[in-house]
Amino acid sequence: MKRAVQLALAAILLLSCASCVNNGPVIRPGITPEPTDAIPTDTPEPTEPAEETPAPTEAASPDPAERFDALGEPISGAEHFIRYVVFKKITVYEEEGDTFLDGIAENSYPETITCSVDVVYYDEYGNEIARARLQTRDGSYLLLLAPGETVVLARILTDMTLTDRDFSLEFNMEVGVRPITV
Repeated sequence: MKRAVQLALAAILLLSCASCVNNGPVIRPGITPEPTDAIPTDTPEPTEPAEETPAPTEAASPDPAERFDALGEPISGAEHFIRYVVFKKITVYEEEGDTFLDGIAENSYPETITCSVDVVYYDEYGNEIARARLQTRDGSYLLLLAPGETVVLARILTDMTLTDRDFSLEFNMEVGVRPITV
């Protein structure tokens, strides 16, 4: 009986609160400002037509093979700047049921390189069993690798032990690997 009374009181309270809420727009003459004239009354005088500028002629765009990076190396393609990024001191460990990867990304290019890198685990048949994206200490998955060393880490969500397995680091080419200034 006591339970039925509590449920009835809860239902009455819920219905009374639900009927008091009105989210619709309301025009109140004392508060709502008068509408402004949307059409400007001043129409500008037409000016003399500007001289036609000739259409730009197509300049010969430089061949991508003729472009060079800051170290004088010809830029060979989308994967060119990968050669300047090396990962070292990588440690994979488990803690409280989670798997983590810590390491250092070393950028030997004189400018900051931006990229995105995944750590990928495969089984003995080549099937992917786990994937995680590397991030910097500030939590960014878009790596901004200044010249020198940058600490990188990843939390690998899996229910299996990975500490004894090989992995690969794969650059996300949709994001690209390039200096910020290029």
